[in-house]
Amino acid sequence: MTAHHRPFLLLILLTAFALRIIGVVGQSPPGVAHDEVAHWLIARDILAGNHAVYFTAAYGHEAGYHYLEALFLTLLGDNLLALRALAAFCGLLGVAVTYALARRLFGETVALLAAGLLAVLFWPVFYGRLALRAISLPVLAGLSAIFWWRAWQVSSYQVSGVKSRFRLLTPSPAHLFTLSGFFAGLSLYTYLAARAVPIFFLLFILYLALVHRQEVRKRWRGVVGFTAVFLLTAFPLFYYLQTNPGAEFRVAEVSQPLNELRVGNPLPVLANGLKLAGMFGVVGDPLWREGVPGVPVFEPVLALLFYGGVILSMWRWRDGRYAFILLWLLVSLLPSLVTINAPSHIRSINALVVMSIFPALLIHNLGELSTDSPRLSTKRVKLGLTILAFTFFLLYAGRTLYLTFRVWPTGGDVPFVWQTALAEAAAILDESDGTAVALAGWSPDTMDSPTMTLLRQHDAASISHFNPHEGTLIIPESGGVIRPSALPLDPTWETQLAAWGALTTTYQHTTHYTLPTVPVPTPQFPANTPFGDELTFLGYDITPSSIGVPTAHLITYWRVTAVPPAPRRFFIHFLDENGQQIGEAYAFDTADPQSLWFPHWQPGDLLLQKHEIPIPMDDLAHIRLGWFDPTTCDPGPCQNLLTLAGEPFLLLPVDQLAIDAGPS
Repeated sequence: MTAHHRPFLLLILLTAFALRIIGVVGQSPPGVAHDEVAHWLIARDILAGNHAVYFTAAYGHEAGYHYLEALFLTLLGDNLLALRALAAFCGLLGVAVTYALARRLFGETVALLAAGLLAVLFWPVFYGRLALRAISLPVLAGLSAIFWWRAWQVSSYQVSGVKSRFRLLTPSPAHLFTLSGFFAGLSLYTYLAARAVPIFFLLFILYLALVHRQEVRKRWRGVVGFTAVFLLTAFPLFYYLQTNPGAEFRVAEVSQPLNELRVGNPLPVLANGLKLAGMFGVVGDPLWREGVPGVPVFEPVLALLFYGGVILSMWRWRDGRYAFILLWLLVSLLPSLVTINAPSHIRSINALVVMSIFPALLIHNLGELSTDSPRLSTKRVKLGLTILAFTFFLLYAGRTLYLTFRVWPTGGDVPFVWQTALAEAAAILDESDGTAVALAGWSPDTMDSPTMTLLRQHDAASISHFNPHEGTLIIPESGGVIRPSALPLDPTWETQLAAWGALTTTYQHTTHYTLPTVPVPTPQFPANTPFGDELTFLGYDITPSSIGVPTAHLITYWRVTAVPPAPRRFFIHFLDENGQQIGEAYAFDTADPQSLWFPHWQPGDLLLQKHEIPIPMDDLAHIRLGWFDPTTCDPGPCQNLLTLAGEPFLLLPVDQLAIDAGPS
């Protein structure tokens, strides 16, 4: 690198890192998404000693990035900043990789232009701020491309008779081809879209064999070595997926265009192709979770330069360098071409390696053409190019800042997906006195508890989780209730909290209920029946159907006496006078959160549950209820929690006279 280029490269890298790391926790993203929490849980599994080449959790994950996450958690701490710092680091490396590849192919000027654009474009910056594994794909695949071209060019030096002292300082082509194959194979362990990497190299080698046959003959041993190392590196993942065919069920959920193509209908794929062609200058990704919907990669001027660079590469397709970047771009779009929601930025993410090279090439070539004019000196052309490049750099840095911090965090479903309400609750709890709370959420059985653990800076306050959509309310022994403002409680519980004198405080995204004293439940039919040493049944109400309320409801009252050591499923059976089951208030489905309870309750919690009675009250004679461990049901029989009398359930009589009289 020439000395006068170094300050520019340093500025580019510093800007790239700043755009990817500033405000990455607490500002943009505004919280944490379930996908990021899933990444964290896999990394913690690795630290706990669970190793694999492929993790089936969260729709299936290749393992490579998660080992890096585990390393960052070890070095920087078990927190969200460490997770996103890795993504920012990968994003920064991606800029450096593009610079190195473009410099080797087209020289320093094109490399600086390409790296500068990639540093400030919204698409790469966006994925450099999320704790998701996709951002590592361009790094490893790009390293493979760099070593491929180093091997190819070193071979050229040796073939042309370069002095031996130069060859002694240069790695051998065999070693470089080996490294290229290793990184290409390693890229498959990053993200599903990496499956396009072997397709690219296969097509490019075929291109070389047809167009540059003599050069391939001189390097065939290196190409064979590349292929062998690639296959060897990729084999563990390939073997696992072949022996576990159900591991990648997510693929079947998004591959509808590919399925249509297989049965002879190319229209969905053709429609996706048009969308992908327009992604760079017309309409971008349609989903808020992938950025700002509809915003193209480039604004009009730079979009024209990009498309011009693509046309230039097509014109010069016989030059292997141009064919390489053109084919890389096209193949990188394949994962989005054959799946739903095109154009998908995340499935096209490997295009980041070469995307910014195309406008840089055209700018550089226009500059070279300008020097042929007798009216323009080379010095003036270089000055003009520098001003143009710096203008683009500043404009796109400003555009990215605006989209990242002003538009995206509050747009569409971003507050829901990134759980802004839980982030606000975590911040408030960190500033509290450590009083226990019950927190409402949409996924208390799976993701809410690890989400709060990841978001919170302090763990003084214990949290019990519940979902109001299930008719549930939890009251801690001392403390209050917090819910996202977008997730209302059942009206029954709003009325009950008001009757208990709860003070309601509304924040930007959450609503808080503070109780002056510990409430004492007064069920219509009181009881005091322990289930194991975990729960005590306190009684129940039956609210009969009435005008305007056609459905009767059962309300059960429970006290937590110990943290459950395993999942618990609550069952209710409705029986007729002959003891025959004629209805139930739960679904025996492990994916049904209404009846699956995990050990995130605290001793002393009051559990209130409202259940719809799905049968006419005149047919109801008894209610059978209890708890069981769903992990024991396959192959079965299920193991129930026993009452103090050793019974696996409790049988409740339905006194119609008492019901008609209403609650006491």
